Amino acid sequence: MTQFPLLLGGLALFLYGMDQMGKGLELLAGNKLQAILEKLTSNKILGVLIGTLVTAIIQSSSATTVMAVGFVNSKILTLTQAINIIMGANIGTTVTGLLLTLDVDIIAPILAFIGMIMQLFIKKRKYKYTGTILFGFGILFMGMNIMGEAVAPLADNQSFIDIIASAKNPLLGVVIGALFTAVIQSSSATTGILITLANAGMLEFDSAFYLVLGQNIGTCITSVLASMGASKNAKRVAVCHITFNLIGTIIFSIISFILPVIPMIQSLSPHISLQIAYMHTLFNVFTTLILFPFTKLFERVSHLVVKGEDPKDQGLKLEYLTPSNPSSEAYATLAAIKAETLRMLEYSKTNFASSVNNLLDFDDDESANIEYTEEVIDFLNTEITKSTIKTMSNNLGKSQYKQLSFYLKTVSNVERLGDYSFNINKLAKSMYDSRMVFTPEGQAEIKETTAIVNRLFEEVILDLKDGEFDTQKIRVSATRIKDLADLHRENHLVRMQAGQCSAEAGLAFDKFYTYLLRVKDHLLNVTNQYQTIHQ
Repeated sequence: MTQFPLLLGGLALFLYGMDQMGKGLELLAGNKLQAILEKLTSNKILGVLIGTLVTAIIQSSSATTVMAVGFVNSKILTLTQAINIIMGANIGTTVTGLLLTLDVDIIAPILAFIGMIMQLFIKKRKYKYTGTILFGFGILFMGMNIMGEAVAPLADNQSFIDIIASAKNPLLGVVIGALFTAVIQSSSATTGILITLANAGMLEFDSAFYLVLGQNIGTCITSVLASMGASKNAKRVAVCHITFNLIGTIIFSIISFILPVIPMIQSLSPHISLQIAYMHTLFNVFTTLILFPFTKLFERVSHLVVKGEDPKDQGLKLEYLTPSNPSSEAYATLAAIKAETLRMLEYSKTNFASSVNNLLDFDDDESANIEYTEEVIDFLNTEITKSTIKTMSNNLGKSQYKQLSFYLKTVSNVERLGDYSFNINKLAKSMYDSRMVFTPEGQAEIKETTAIVNRLFEEVILDLKDGEFDTQKIRVSATRIKDLADLHRENHLVRMQAGQCSAEAGLAFDKFYTYLLRVKDHLLNVTNQYQTIHQ
């Protein structure tokens, strides 16, 4: 028992080192990982390769899975694309297991020290994040060494020996591996602990074999937690993850009874640590190759488990930003913030079109809808702003801070768009109460200008979805709106002088164009701010 605190301390250092190494790699990669996933095509093989690559870079299949769940929840990825990514993530996570077999015991403390110095005293982000990686790498192996020292006396403990021996039973081994991995939420960490026990001579490969199979089931807990409170499709991603790993474990277990899989893996290396790492790799590559053609089947199974569709947009409710979006997974949170911002912009576009229609042909019910939608826009502005500021408090890369800054400014502009649409509706109501109307010519001019503003809304929304703004095209549209507004104001003055329009209607016409030009300005602001942060 005296060694137990030492074991816990070693495990804490190991998990912390793994976390720091993953974060450093993620921050160093910057926005490239998000861009890779967002630009994912429907090509299945490419999806698996990208899942493998991203996981190998950030050293965490759990993080990749959480990103996939978040992106499906934000409708950036389809369920099929997410399944392909998860298959790849299972392969990518084996890189960590192979790294853990390296013999770097002597240099690990030196790497941790160098990494700490780089984090504390170097300001340039690229080198600072490199320091985080080195620090995490060194701490990880120091934790493994401490665990090794802590478990050494357990070699004479009969109770512990009996527990380890029970893992030779296939069912017990799988269950123990699954439960342990579910608790620490990392199959890579479980692999590291198994390698530590094996190096201490306390674990035979026969037992480790089934523990490794079990850990691939236990790691699914992360996707389950990430999908809680998310959309039905996001929940289906978690179901697919569980189904894939569960079926893979069953198939691999059956094959191991029929064919000499264990002796074959043992023949690859005399070192049990390498045997465990090879086993982890072989299992994940094999199951992906075998189950790769059946992605549609997994999709159908997930629809049977998670039935129905999500309710339609309910207004005063967040659709993509949910309490289950882990703030530590910045990519998933950024995707959700983007999706909510687009939703807010769609509401603003709808309200603008409705308010102009009401100006030309007033309807009480439509006016009530506009007022309610304005409440929704204000609600989204508040919630998105709170989530953005909260996410900014995390340890993020420079590109992620830039994105969050952009969304913070964008929702502020979109909120102002809502205000001006609301003002147009108030103007419409005032005109209706006063029995005031525009001339047919004036109405035609309003329709001409607002048609271009509606197209400008669509251009900004489409560019925001794609993440690439056609600045020149948007500025041309904005200039066209300004020129038409000037022309139509002059035309209206001529009509007033000719007695075709009352002074009150003339003032209302001018006020409408003031609001319309403000709408144009705020749409242009979104584009200009995007250009500023990407310079």
